[in-house]
Amino acid sequence: AMMNRTAEWFSALVASQALYLVACAGYHEWVRQHAPVIRLKGRPVDPQDLLRGDYMTLAYDISDAPVAEATSKAGEQSDAGSEVWVLLEKRDRYHVVAEASRKPSTPKAGQTLVRGTLGYSWRGNATATRINYGIEQYFVPEGKGSPRFKLAEVEVSVSPTHQLYIRRVLLDGQAYP
Repeated sequence: AMMNRTAEWFSALVASQALYLVACAGYHEWVRQHAPVIRLKGRPVDPQDLLRGDYMTLAYDISDAPVAEATSKAGEQSDAGSEVWVLLEKRDRYHVVAEASRKPSTPKAGQTLVRGTLGYSWRGNATATRINYGIEQYFVPEGKGSPRFKLAEVEVSVSPTHQLYIRRVLLDGQAYP
């Protein structure tokens, strides 16, 4: 009887974990399909680092916004990995940063609030503040090779929790891959 009970618990545990994973995948897919979509302008990345295994590295103009309150009173930069709230608004074809802050603000008409994390990148011999949105890596089917392009555009969905999800990548106006 004891062995049966252990097997039941184990089965229930495995089933609950599987259900959780299916629910997470379903939520993320729902966001990609149904959440509001905005378009971002991408930027070329160092060509040597463009394709890492099966992932394409993407850079965005919205990653370089100055963040209000990103430095402490002593002037040193605050912790990488801390939360940043960014208000995006549409200008011409793309959404650009209207404001980036350590605290969420209320979007005005035509603005979208998104969440990122503070990071740093090297520019020459200095570090620069960077905002990471979790959309900097894009899965590419094996054997697609390293694409050549002049213009990268990325359509992203904005989840109800203000996270960004890549919906599709356009290179020179064509869906990739």
